Amino acid sequence: MNSKKSVLITGGAGFGGSGLSKELLKRGHEVRTIDIIAPNEAWRLKGVINDIDYRWKSVQDIKDDDLRGIDTVVHMAAQADVPMGFTAPFWTGWEETMGTIPVLEACRNKSLDKFVLASTGNVIGRPLYIPIDEKHPVVPHNPYSATKASQELLAHAYRRCYDIPTAVMRNGIVYGPGMRKQIFIYIWLKNILNNKPIMIEGGEQTRDPCYASDTMDAWVKVLEAPREKVIGETFQVSRGVEWHMEDIAKMCMKVAGREVPIKYTDYRPGEKGQRECFDNSFAEKQVGYKPKVDLEEGLKPTWKWVKEQEAYNPLP
Repeated sequence: MNSKKSVLITGGAGFGGSGLSKELLKRGHEVRTIDIIAPNEAWRLKGVINDIDYRWKSVQDIKDDDLRGIDTVVHMAAQADVPMGFTAPFWTGWEETMGTIPVLEACRNKSLDKFVLASTGNVIGRPLYIPIDEKHPVVPHNPYSATKASQELLAHAYRRCYDIPTAVMRNGIVYGPGMRKQIFIYIWLKNILNNKPIMIEGGEQTRDPCYASDTMDAWVKVLEAPREKVIGETFQVSRGVEWHMEDIAKMCMKVAGREVPIKYTDYRPGEKGQRECFDNSFAEKQVGYKPKVDLEEGLKPTWKWVKEQEAYNPLP
């Protein structure tokens, strides 16, 4: 492990931020969090929140004091769900674009080791070639992906303009216990549990799901890597395996040990033609990232967790 770091994570109470916080604490790093979730509602940080410098505030209100003693910034705060980009495009843009500028501005003239941005493979909606590497042009295909692309552009621009040591992490679909409940994998497992049909929007698009522990491994490796390996770079973080939606649905049913009908509805706006088949070879070369958990293996603990969640707090 590299020397101890003091890491500020925006959005640290979310799925990715909480997972990263726990991993960093295990490895002896110090963690500070900024999040609009009240501390008593930050259930994903249960068991470790007292070990974190938790600051209940918006990134819009970030101050110099929030960065005092910090050498690494991880910007995860965001509107995290693609469907909300359709119903609330203005809010999505505000959260992604206008939520990134204050953090970058606060980092100007600071002595940082790294500024690492959480982006998404969704910025490449309809790829020009397969597999998708980090050099692929950004071609967003919906409001959510466009605003995430704006975050990437801002991060790289602030590096060129103000020497902020930025790097970008493009996560694919991240699943596992603690996952966001608006992700289709959770919704499908919940439907299977309740003997309801799995609804597939479209059908020909593909996804590259990555289990949470593999995703966190990539993040930790980038944060602990030598600066020259990561500054100015973009990393794909995924399993590196392309899955058709129907095959993911069938795997969910296999793991659950029960079958439900699969029904099809219209594509989400802009999603027809979307493929996710990411190339992790650059991340492997630079920081030694090697994802290990296959979809079936990762869905087993995810299914167990979904059942626990629905038994505790069943929703319609």
